[in-house]
Amino acid sequence: MDDMRYTLITGASRGIGLAIAEYCAAKNLNLVLVARTESKLWEIAERLKATQHIDVKVYPADLTEVDVHEKLYNWCLAEGIKINMLINNAGAGLYGKFSSLTLQEQLNLIKLNQYAAVSLIYSFLPMLKAESGYIMNVASTACYQPIPFMSVYAATQSFLHSFTLALREELRPFNVSVTCVCPGPTATDFFEQAGLKNLPVDSSEVKMSPEEVAEIAVEGMLERDSELIPGTSNMFGAYFSKIFPNKFIVRTLNKLFAPKN
Repeated sequence: MDDMRYTLITGASRGIGLAIAEYCAAKNLNLVLVARTESKLWEIAERLKATQHIDVKVYPADLTEVDVHEKLYNWCLAEGIKINMLINNAGAGLYGKFSSLTLQEQLNLIKLNQYAAVSLIYSFLPMLKAESGYIMNVASTACYQPIPFMSVYAATQSFLHSFTLALREELRPFNVSVTCVCPGPTATDFFEQAGLKNLPVDSSEVKMSPEEVAEIAVEGMLERDSELIPGTSNMFGAYFSKIFPNKFIVRTLNKLFAPKN
């Protein structure tokens, strides 16, 4: 691969994003790592450059800012960086009653989970078309059903899933492959950050490792798969979510997610 071609990964400082960065590095892919924590990004970049002998660029950014996609794209142009793989992994969860959570934190969730991916794809699309590139959007198995007490989060995942599959067809004539990855529960700090600790869904027994998810995600993207659901139990869960009525699904999930007090 040409030295000037890079894989851009958002949310690359921890969890699934970090595991994807490490897996891509092991495949000798040059990287652009994007996240808010600059010190953590530099630590990861120096380690991967030393151990995998690739080039790693760092771009600290808050993806909820309205013009960050333009700044990042212009920075890549100025640095002579050609992005041929765009991995939109950055995202967050939010647990609680819709009326109890603040409006701003829910709008920020929409900005991070939806706006960031859409705007980055829009900005980098000319470059990706020129490179016959790849796009990966990391969603969640939450995309397959409405989830009480995570109503906005689940809706953002449904949006991302629908958007990804529709965009895939639009970009097929340009030889740009678009893949949606829908992990289930994964052993990251997502549950703690989202406020989901001590719920049944937080059980360590049902969680996959970030490394397992990363391997399935990257290899599936390179195979130009349309949709990936890592883990057999997650695949069954997605299947049943499609065949049972939403009324039944929502009531069942309400029992699992309802606050204990």
